[in-house]
Amino acid sequence: MDARPIILLEFNELCSDLLAEWMDEGLLPNFRSFHRASRAFTAHADVTDPEFLEPWIQWYSLHTGFSYHQHGVYNLTDGPRRGLKDVWRLLLEKGYRVGNCAGMNAPGFRAPGSFYLPDPWCNSQAPYPAELQAYQRVVLNKVQENSNGGGALDRKEYLDFMGFWTTHGLSAHSVSAIVQQLLRESVDRQQSWRRAVLLDKVQFDIFSHYWRRLRPDFSSFFINSTAHFQHAYFHLLQPERFEGMLQSPEDSAHSDAVLFGYQEMDKLLGRFFEFEKQGAMLVLTTGLSQGPNPRAGFNYYRPRDVDALLRELGIGPDRLLPVMAHQYSAEFSDQEKADHAGERLRTLLYRGKPLFDLYDARPKTLFFGIGLHEEVKPEAKVHFSGNAACSARFCDLFYLIPHTKSGSHRPESTLWFKTGNFEACTDSVSILDVLPTLLDYYGVEAPEEEAMRRRGASILPRLEIARYH
Repeated sequence: MDARPIILLEFNELCSDLLAEWMDEGLLPNFRSFHRASRAFTAHADVTDPEFLEPWIQWYSLHTGFSYHQHGVYNLTDGPRRGLKDVWRLLLEKGYRVGNCAGMNAPGFRAPGSFYLPDPWCNSQAPYPAELQAYQRVVLNKVQENSNGGGALDRKEYLDFMGFWTTHGLSAHSVSAIVQQLLRESVDRQQSWRRAVLLDKVQFDIFSHYWRRLRPDFSSFFINSTAHFQHAYFHLLQPERFEGMLQSPEDSAHSDAVLFGYQEMDKLLGRFFEFEKQGAMLVLTTGLSQGPNPRAGFNYYRPRDVDALLRELGIGPDRLLPVMAHQYSAEFSDQEKADHAGERLRTLLYRGKPLFDLYDARPKTLFFGIGLHEEVKPEAKVHFSGNAACSARFCDLFYLIPHTKSGSHRPESTLWFKTGNFEACTDSVSILDVLPTLLDYYGVEAPEEEAMRRRGASILPRLEIARYH
């Protein structure tokens, strides 16, 4: 059998039980077809503590083969700075051509015949080739400021994006989906939540363009839209597990949001089957899964203009990175400035207590977020420590993120190798086994010191496929 380049499909946080249920009901025909031709495993995260069951931690573990307690990458923006070799870099060093399309918390690379697109939350890594910057600028804006409708982009940035897309994979599928969404919103503005899947479609176009042009030996494709739907609307999927405490009149517009996400991913999965006709082997992994959130019903708040707020507090970071929902990472030139910024943040009080929480962070970095989760009345005020007369209305400075977060992370994940032969493997494997398996497939040996530290093991012999050579 000819060697087959692998495309690793990273469909973030899909749930194996929901996949099984909806495949059985015929609602996910492409997932069912994929599953019936796969060696199908259930993989587990490298940790059990819920604090570390975050996708930006677990995907970093999967890509490097090191557990969280070995790599210590805790924040979404920390992966590129950690310096550990991941699957892309290990293969690049052996002369393979690779592609990384939005892999979470992964560092960049530059290599002829390869391509790299940072994840939608990363603005510290440059895409490669550089032409991808026209795409990345728009995606960063829309994803990082999604809860507030997106920040301002100038006309040129939109034109650059459109010019790039039309020459780098624009498909009739995506155009049709965008037109249908705009028509749907013209009738009912509450349907705007469906926009999240449009990014997946555009990103597929971009991936397809570079894959067909460069034919990498290994590539990956990450998407997150359904994970977002589950976090926001899990309580509508399984209301009996929430005792009705989260219901609201607006929920009717989102009643099928989670199923909608799975079905949109199913359609996308079907489009990936076209790559098999060109010799590719598909591998599906979800990294994590989700279940009912015991903290459901908590409120999350975000500054309306975080840059202006920091200036008002006398804080001037060298770089400010949004980090999912209500959190930020601020970088400074030295530790003294970072410590001073933390002190200043703690001077903003609500009901006599600091409004911001500070989290563990790397040196010269401040990782912070609003720790308030209760409902805040419109007339409520925040005060500055030491000056009770200096105050502002909370709602003038902050807004409520319009999502419930009724889904929370679970350690189980789906791992399917579409070898052409079906086997439902009943024993569990680890996400740390993915890297050794891929390296084994490509005949790559990691440096001995690293190999001895990694805890995962190759499951390639169980797949009964020829190595890539």
